[in-house]
Amino acid sequence: MIKTFTLKAIDHDQATPESGLIAWHVVDENNRKRIIKATTELSRQGFIKTVRPHHDREMPLVELLSYYVEGESFRIDFGMFNETFGYTPREVFAASQSQSESASSRMKQGIRQLFHVPF
Repeated sequence: MIKTFTLKAIDHDQATPESGLIAWHVVDENNRKRIIKATTELSRQGFIKTVRPHHDREMPLVELLSYYVEGESFRIDFGMFNETFGYTPREVFAASQSQSESASSRMKQGIRQLFHVPF
């Protein structure tokens, strides 16, 4: 599966002197926004030494994102990674109810079902 992404922004917050959280804000070829998060290990000088994705399936994406700066676009083929680790090829954003409904609508519906509240 080949995807094209544009890197829109990078955020890094230092959680401790030894670690931090990095987030890459990307947009795919279908103009869908996504945030990829990873934990960073920092050197004594505060530089990033290693990056561990929060989701193993995002490993090839995180490795590639480390080489790009904001505004750059790139293509990535997940095919070999999916085959090697036994992942079924799938769309990054499968069509779902959440894309057509707002979060507040889903929350209201969930509360109605849970508590039988008429609002």
